[in-house]
Amino acid sequence: MVLVAMSIARGYAADSKMVARASWDAGIEAYNNKEYAEAVEAFESVVAHGSASADVYYNLANAYFKLGQQTTNSSRPFAGGELGNAVLNYERALRLDPTMDDARYNLDIAKDMTNDTESVPDSFIKHLWYSMARSMTSNGWATLSLSSLLLSIILVMIYLLHSTIVVRKVAFFASIIIIMVVFFSTALSITQRNAAMYSKRAVILTNDTTPVHASPDSGSKIIRQPSQGVTVRVERAQDEWSEVRFADGEKGWVRTRNIEII
Repeated sequence: MVLVAMSIARGYAADSKMVARASWDAGIEAYNNKEYAEAVEAFESVVAHGSASADVYYNLANAYFKLGQQTTNSSRPFAGGELGNAVLNYERALRLDPTMDDARYNLDIAKDMTNDTESVPDSFIKHLWYSMARSMTSNGWATLSLSSLLLSIILVMIYLLHSTIVVRKVAFFASIIIIMVVFFSTALSITQRNAAMYSKRAVILTNDTTPVHASPDSGSKIIRQPSQGVTVRVERAQDEWSEVRFADGEKGWVRTRNIEII
């Protein structure tokens, strides 16, 4: 019975991969033919079949963005919420691969079209630290840390066993520098991993603006009305409401159905 279940699971996984691959090819072809609605549908199918990756999210975001720019006489740009979906998927691509410069560049262009607020400036040290963390993935920093640790062990062994004083001194000071690299790369790996796993960031996905209330009550005061594509941090949830924090630090309540976690 267990073998039958395992065989069915393997068959389903193989079918999903085949469908995802076919959808990917269809999405690329549709995008190249400027059939952006079909491209969106195809790339969404790839995600639905469990084959999401940074490249898939990036291409899906591009398709949403191009689709939103296709207007008719009776519509305006991004009338169907395409800008919000573009921002969401650029963010998801960068969550998986923070070194994807094209996604970051396109995300900045998309965000310029929203009414997102300016963030509270970080200190120079904090900004520098997070910029360094984003220069590689968490796994990349972890690999550097392990490689440096191995090199430091070799240098320590040279210091302990070599008979030449000059070589021992060079090995000693080099091992100290490499050990510092181990600590820094480990800390940067943890920073990047935590940013990817525990950051409850979300994007507003409504077609137009979304009312933000002072309390989880539709009758309460509306304190701001952000547009689609604005990124927020989810603080907590209560029934059908979510309390969110904006980049400038202001907090308010929105309907949970109007946002999607990155």
